[in-house]
Amino acid sequence: MPPASPKPTITGTGALAVVSGSFLSGTMMSLSLLAVPVFLSTTTSPTQLLREWARMYALGHQVLPSISVATMVLYSYTAYTQRVANKRWKIFVAAGVTTVLMLPFTWFIMAPTNGRLFALEAAARMGGDGASWEAVKGLVGRWRLLHLCRSLFPLGGALLGLGGLWE
Repeated sequence: MPPASPKPTITGTGALAVVSGSFLSGTMMSLSLLAVPVFLSTTTSPTQLLREWARMYALGHQVLPSISVATMVLYSYTAYTQRVANKRWKIFVAAGVTTVLMLPFTWFIMAPTNGRLFALEAAARMGGDGASWEAVKGLVGRWRLLHLCRSLFPLGGALLGLGGLWE
């Protein structure tokens, strides 16, 4: 008799966590893959580029970390219910932790770049000379790559969560 093939054990909460993490990753990636390239190809003023970046960052900051934490809560609840049912549960813990790793990545890896961009934007807002186009373009380009890397955390969590839905 051939070995039994894995069967899905899809729970509503687990599936919602996977969808939420996938949505989060896609939304984040769209900033690096679509929004920033549009800014770079349609803006020639460093002040305007800084303003656009700061506004995009502010809007993302209002929504995306909350989605990350909510996704982790969904994975945590799924892990709890799976553990109570004596089913695989650690993979959902790993999915939740992987998803929220985007937050410390922001605090420790991206903070210097974010800080420099915010300082330049504040100086430009106050009417200062500001930075050159090349300097601002370089910082926004660096932020774009770092943010793309950060976008992989919720994607990794979604892939782990998807794997957990199969027993």
